Amino acid sequence: MASSPVPLSTTAKKNIEAIAQVEQQLHGRRSRVEKLGDSIATFFGSLWFIGAHTVFLVIWIVLNIGLLRNVSAFDPYPFPFLGLIIGIEFIFLTTFVLMNQNLQSRRQEKWGHLTLQVCLLTEQEVTKNMQMLQQVCQHLKLKNPGIDEELQDLTQTTHVTTLVEEIEKAREVGEELIEQLDKLQDDLSHPHDASD
Repeated sequence: MASSPVPLSTTAKKNIEAIAQVEQQLHGRRSRVEKLGDSIATFFGSLWFIGAHTVFLVIWIVLNIGLLRNVSAFDPYPFPFLGLIIGIEFIFLTTFVLMNQNLQSRRQEKWGHLTLQVCLLTEQEVTKNMQMLQQVCQHLKLKNPGIDEELQDLTQTTHVTTLVEEIEKAREVGEELIEQLDKLQDDLSHPHDASD
């Protein structure tokens, strides 16, 4: 027998509603051009478009290869006019897809910024809770509750700019190591002649 799903807490429901509201706001702030581009890009990515395109191409080719005797070809093989239409269509399709990707990128950037803010706030809250817990232990005159160096580090305020600088330094070192490994691998796979 399957167990019934556990109902969501009030906090979880509020969070879901808040996220849905933010999504609606982001979706509603799009300009008319962005909405049009989004709709067109969605249509271009649908099975309806593939089906309509296939039917159009088959009809075009049938009309122009002479299968129907009473219809004269208006774009005989190799179908230059069809090529022009497809080329223009490709330009518009690419433009609308890029517009859609830019819109998605802006949405992701906003969500990423929100996620960063929530993570920073959470880190600050956890640090403050740990500091308060240490104060409670001191106030209750509890023996040293296993405070070690790592716990001391975790109760310190995290300075975001310092953290970013350290991450950048580590990334630069990693990139330099990768470059050196690539060079070493290249040297090993293409050994120079002893005469060089």
